[in-house]
Formats: sequence, C-alpha cells, structure tokens
Amino acid sequence: MAVVAWPALWPALAGGLALLGALAAWDLALLRRRPPLGLARRLPGRAFVGRAAEIALTLENPAREPVAVEVMDEVPADLAAEEPRFTGVLVPPAASVTLRYPIRPSVRGDRRLGPQIALERSPLGWLRRRTVAGADAVLAVYPDATRYLRPEALAPKRVLAAMGVRPSRRRGEGMEFESLRDYVAGDDPRRVDWAATARRGRLVTRLYQHERNHTVLIALDTSRLMGGRVGARTKLDYAVDGALALAYAALTAGDRVGLVVFDREVRGHLRPRAHRKALGLFVEVLRGAEAHAVEADYRTLAREVGARQRRRALVVVLTDFVEVDAASLVAPLVLLARRHRVMRDRAYEALAPDAPPGADAPLDLYRRVVLDELLREREAALGRLRRGGLETVDLLPEAITAEVLNHYLAIRHGPER
Repeated sequence: MAVVAWPALWPALAGGLALLGALAAWDLALLRRRPPLGLARRLPGRAFVGRAAEIALTLENPAREPVAVEVMDEVPADLAAEEPRFTGVLVPPAASVTLRYPIRPSVRGDRRLGPQIALERSPLGWLRRRTVAGADAVLAVYPDATRYLRPEALAPKRVLAAMGVRPSRRRGEGMEFESLRDYVAGDDPRRVDWAATARRGRLVTRLYQHERNHTVLIALDTSRLMGGRVGARTKLDYAVDGALALAYAALTAGDRVGLVVFDREVRGHLRPRAHRKALGLFVEVLRGAEAHAVEADYRTLAREVGARQRRRALVVVLTDFVEVDAASLVAPLVLLARRHRVMRDRAYEALAPDAPPGADAPLDLYRRVVLDELLREREAALGRLRRGGLETVDLLPEAITAEVLNHYLAIRHGPER
C-alpha cells in the first residue's frame, strides 16, 4: 500500500477521512432537520378478477425544499407481474405527488399487501432516509361480477345469451298470469277470461308464465379436489363463476336463491333471497371461498340443507370426486333428493395422461389401467345417483357456467317432479 510505503501520506489521508466524516455528519444533520415525507396508499374500492384496476401512492413533502425520492411497493405477484418501483421522483416543496400503477388481479379473496417504501435522498446526496408505511393493507378481490353490475344487466336475456344460454321459456303451462290474447281453436276452455270476453265482444284467453318464487339452493364444494388447477385457474374458480351466474339467472327469473359453501364443514351460508339486489351478498360470500385440504363430506351438506330448508327446493351441487364411497357420496345425496330436486354438476379435470414421446411404456400402461378404473367408478357412481333421483351433469370446468344455466332453465320450465 502507498500509505505503508510512504508514511508521509498518513496526515493527508487522515485529513481526507476527517473531511469526509465532517461532510457526512453535516449531511446527516441537514437530513434530520428536514421533516420526513408523508407516504400513503389508496386502494380501489373493489377489484375484480381479470379486470384492470389502479393503486395510487401519494408522497407529501412538508419541507421547504424539493426532495428526490425512490419509491417501491410490495404487492403479491397475482396483482402485478413486476413489483412497482419508481425512481427519480422529485417532490416539490410543501406539495404532494401521486404515483399510479395498474394491477390485474388473478386470484379471489383478501390479498394482503406488503409495505410501501420511500428512499429519500439527503441534501448533499450522500445518505438515504427510509420511510415505511402501509404494511398489512388488504385489497378485497371479488369474482368477476361486472357483467351483472352494468346497466345492460337490466336486460337479462342479453347477459345470459352472452354466456351461452339457450332460450327455453315456454308459454301457457305455468300458474302465474302473464297476458291476454284472442282465443284460438285448441285453447283450454278453462283459460277463457269471461270478463275480458264481455268487454271485447269476442273470446279472450289468459296466458300464463311459469310460476315464480321457486327456491334454488346452490351448494359449492371447497374440498381439496376443487383446488386442482386447470391452466391458470382452479376448478373452484370455475365453480364460483357458475354459482354466481346461476344466482343471477335465478334471481332475475323471480326465484328465491340460497347458498351453502361446504367441505368437511359448512364454510358459509346464505338463506334464500328473492331480489336481484341480493346478488351483492353472493359476490361477498363467494369472494372468500377457497379450497381446503380436506375431503368433501356430503352428509354435512345433507344435514345443513335438511335443517335450514324445509320447503322443497332445487339443490344444485357444484363438486368433484375421484374415488367413490357409496356411504359418503351416494347415500347422503339420495337422501337429500327425497325431499328436494337435486342437480349435481361435477367439475372434473381431464384424467388422460399426457405421456411425452418415448415415455416408459409400462408406466404409461399402468396409468391407463388406473384411469380406466377411475372412469368406471365414476360412471357407476353417477348411475347410482341417477337411479336415486338426482340429475347429474359431468363437465369440464370451463364448460360449467353455460351448461349449469341451461340445465337450470330446462328444469325450471319442464314438468315438476
């Protein structure tokens, strides 16, 4: 080292270090005299899965000189692909600056955010002051219900058609009066409205639409199988979409709709409600639905429905299974079908093995043997459920919404059993 070789440099080195220390101490003193920045985060009132939203960060500078700042915000990866970071931000004296960044949530539920961090540069630029705020803030992310909240949702036929629902309404066989029209040959004479006939001077018959105020009870399974992923989403995500669409369609049709969220225990319950304004309650309950690492207990579902729903209802069970246990699966649902009409939609994932070229042939054969056995068990279980009075639909997760609605409308407008 030069200092070791030439001791004459020691005084100069000591003087330089003393000067640097003095400058750093002066910079620190100036930084401490300057009031700290204010840092706040503003979250959107509501965020929906798959829909763009915005988070705002506000920096407030109470000092009398401008402050250069670097800002970071810790957010879950399912909200933003990259952690938001802003460099070279200059906050004017006695003023505030708002920074905004977009998010697009991909997961429902309460998303917990980390702290927001501001690194404030000292007057001489040698030091940084760290300000931390907003730790443990929670953003509520809802299932995508925007199609039901827009003005066009007042025209339900358009909304349902966009989801793939086939029109199935029929006239003349219900119990609720709809309108009058001229009598034609073949009309039921009991439908003739004699008062209207006298006023118009010709035979007039009454038309009826299907009776309203049926009760629909949606049962959503949140057991471990529903947490299986199908692409970027889980089977439970698709089931939540189907449950929300069914609630909207049934409320729009004038039916009373309730909800049970279950697995080994009852996770949530909404008593049947009859107004479309109640859709927000379904969105709130479904927002927090998450898969649990337990098996579904259909006996728990049967007890819950039996205790709370005395009147006959259409019970729609959105669930999945692989291995079949007649005592825990078939018997409770068949018992439930004795009082209610049960429609069971199974959101299953394709089981075919995706063996790459050149894969081990014995292992691939074993997979196919297991697959065939599981498929036979499933078909046998579905057959026992049908013989027990249930209506079953076996669907891929992405096909749930439209098919559930079509089956609901077919049941609602079909003959009562």
